[in-house]
Amino acid sequence: MTVSIALNSRGRVLVLAALAVLGAAACGPSDGAGAGATLPAVDVVPLDGGNPISLNEIDGPAVVNLWATWCVPCRREIPDFEEVHRARSDEVRFLGINIGEDADQAAEFLDEVGATYDQFLDPQGFAQTGLEAVSLPVTIVIDAGGQVTTRRIGPMDQDDLDAAIDAALAG
Repeated sequence: MTVSIALNSRGRVLVLAALAVLGAAACGPSDGAGAGATLPAVDVVPLDGGNPISLNEIDGPAVVNLWATWCVPCRREIPDFEEVHRARSDEVRFLGINIGEDADQAAEFLDEVGATYDQFLDPQGFAQTGLEAVSLPVTIVIDAGGQVTTRRIGPMDQDDLDAAIDAALAG
């Protein structure tokens, strides 16, 4: 079965403009938290309470992962992140940042999957905006100098994560 939609010239222009925006967004930012950049000065709140921290004050090497409970790829990758965290916590810091959800919702999910690395909340989406994350999950790996060495939109498995950490440690 084929479905056809007739668009006038204005409609075609709008569709092409939307596709151009989506295509540019899918490629990630040309600045911001791309390779060689530093993390933005955006505050996130510790899941377990306490004072907010600014992303640009995170000491590297570190893995920063933006996630949400409704994000299916996020739900699949967090157990892999936990495995790598347990194996490499002496080499690299792991931080999860829940986007747009409340502490109870995030904590319940993290208890389900057994994630033990540091977790933060970004209820207003400021970190997501500052990191120019147009979709979730997003993982950013920084080296000891705070420079972004890997920025990945989409899920990562243990092998992907180990390779990104190795690259950050080698730099």
